[in-house]
Amino acid sequence: MLDSDHCRSDMTHRRTSRQESRETNVARILRAAETLCAIYGSGKTNVRDIASYLKMSPANVYRFFPSKLAIYDELVAQVLEDNFPVMQPDSGRFTSAETLREFMLGLHRPVLALMRDEEKIFELLTVADDERWPAFEVHAKRVRDVVAELVEEGVRAREFRQQDSLRAAECLCASTAALWEPKAIKNLHFRRSLMTPEDLVSFSVEALRNGPFQCWR
Repeated sequence: MLDSDHCRSDMTHRRTSRQESRETNVARILRAAETLCAIYGSGKTNVRDIASYLKMSPANVYRFFPSKLAIYDELVAQVLEDNFPVMQPDSGRFTSAETLREFMLGLHRPVLALMRDEEKIFELLTVADDERWPAFEVHAKRVRDVVAELVEEGVRAREFRQQDSLRAAECLCASTAALWEPKAIKNLHFRRSLMTPEDLVSFSVEALRNGPFQCWR
């Protein structure tokens, strides 16, 4: 019985060690990919470059990621998680409209900062957005789901009119895409306009309020 328990414990220890080793190597590869991407851009960085930077063989990198795309998709997920924590704000002290406005502006600030300060990483997000990489699609869905929940709260509070909250979220996310989608935000800042991000968000949120409103199909 004791031998059996010892065997199970030893197997568990080995599995844990292998898992920790894998996580360490995955983290090293992602850090290397981010470093090289920030310098050269993802388009000019391949698996061989990453392997050389880490002083390992490309075959060893492929043990943990099946392709360059898989590495950079995971890096996109990490950048999005670090810079765009899609969490519902505490709405206890604010109206639904105020909470929704602050949430959308909270998405705008970090993507604007990346565009200004981390040009190559921002370009990576733009590619992920434009080519609909899985990591960015998950991010966009999280944004939409949070917006839908906030719209639903506004409907329950009778601040927003009765409506399909998911459809409303899709419309609001599309109308404010120039503030938080990398492929769209560049165009907003190329234009000479009197419109501010606050203006665009407020205009879009107002469409949700009680009162006559016609959404043409």
